[in-house]
Amino acid sequence: METWEGKIMLFLYRLDKLRSEVLLSVIGLILCLTACGPKPIPYSQNTEGSEPSEVAVAHYNWGMAYADQGNLAQAITELTLAIRNEPGWVMPFFTLGVIYGNQGELDRAIQAWERATQLDADFAKAHYNLAVAYSHKAEKTLSIAALREAIRVDEAALAAAKTEPAFDLIRNTPEFQELERSAEEKDSQD
Repeated sequence: METWEGKIMLFLYRLDKLRSEVLLSVIGLILCLTACGPKPIPYSQNTEGSEPSEVAVAHYNWGMAYADQGNLAQAITELTLAIRNEPGWVMPFFTLGVIYGNQGELDRAIQAWERATQLDADFAKAHYNLAVAYSHKAEKTLSIAALREAIRVDEAALAAAKTEPAFDLIRNTPEFQELERSAEEKDSQD
């Protein structure tokens, strides 16, 4: 059975036929999706999930390539096919949420990220993105709840939240300050 690293290297090797600019763009997109914010927030601490099928991985990779090319409609189609082939695989849901979020389709982004967090409760970046999306929709309670989960999984989410422009409207609320205080108290106890 191939490892993820092997699959990634095989994918990158196949991209060798494309121009180097496209390859660098794909790598940049992958890095952006995995490490946005001042400190990288991990996708998940869960390493127990089974590997997705080759068909699902192929659709996911095509979706990523289409997204990088700016063909978002085709990217959405490919990610949806990846989900149909492997409905328990979290990454297509997360990436679909990123595309919808970048298009301003917050309801669809939220739906995708909610599913990602159902599949993997320790997916910090999905919880964080949910918090941002809910904040954009002025749903303070849901935003705080999602941010609390992101911080539960990774305390770096708090540092990112302190500078995230999407939280400007809620940063001075008692709920946000209480979340900040309780996270810092927990950190000092550890």
